[in-house]
Amino acid sequence: MRLTGFLTMICGLTLVLAAQDALLSAVRLPLAAPDLLMAVVAATGFARGPRTGLVVGFLLGLAADVSPPAAHAVGSQAFVLCLAGYLAGRTAGAVQGTVLRPILVVACLAALSPFLYAGLAGAVGTADFHGLPAAAAASALYTGVLAPFVIPVVSFVLTRGDARGLPTQRSHSRLPGVKTLNRRASAGSTQVL
Repeated sequence: MRLTGFLTMICGLTLVLAAQDALLSAVRLPLAAPDLLMAVVAATGFARGPRTGLVVGFLLGLAADVSPPAAHAVGSQAFVLCLAGYLAGRTAGAVQGTVLRPILVVACLAALSPFLYAGLAGAVGTADFHGLPAAAAASALYTGVLAPFVIPVVSFVLTRGDARGLPTQRSHSRLPGVKTLNRRASAGSTQVL
């Protein structure tokens, strides 16, 4: 990745984190809040695959963990968003070409996240499982409503990088000078010519 691409990614992640904080402080919904970070990480996983979704989820989660309004253990949000980005990337093939499936995947990931946070809090001894199913349902609903607006924007931003010739996971085999060897000969390794 070029330096400008890296700086653009850092600026974009900072903007998303600021928008999440502004959204949380401005919107008071019962039981949960819309999870913009989850929707962005899932959309990145859909567009670029599990590795990129994992890395973006980790970076965005770690930034959210150390930002001032955080009141949880450092690393918990990084873990949950990292896992969500990976899972979204793994389902990318199944959600391609449909409108409803990506929204449902984002809603399911948002419903899973309160359980993961509670499990991580339970591992360090500060768990509160009261009202967890209702919070998971509310989080899934709110993030599912947010997803149709976030997924196209993230997809558009990431496809601009594709138009500029930046490599993606799907275009790795089409890069000049990179050739995938015969599967029998080398068990799927790549060779740079």
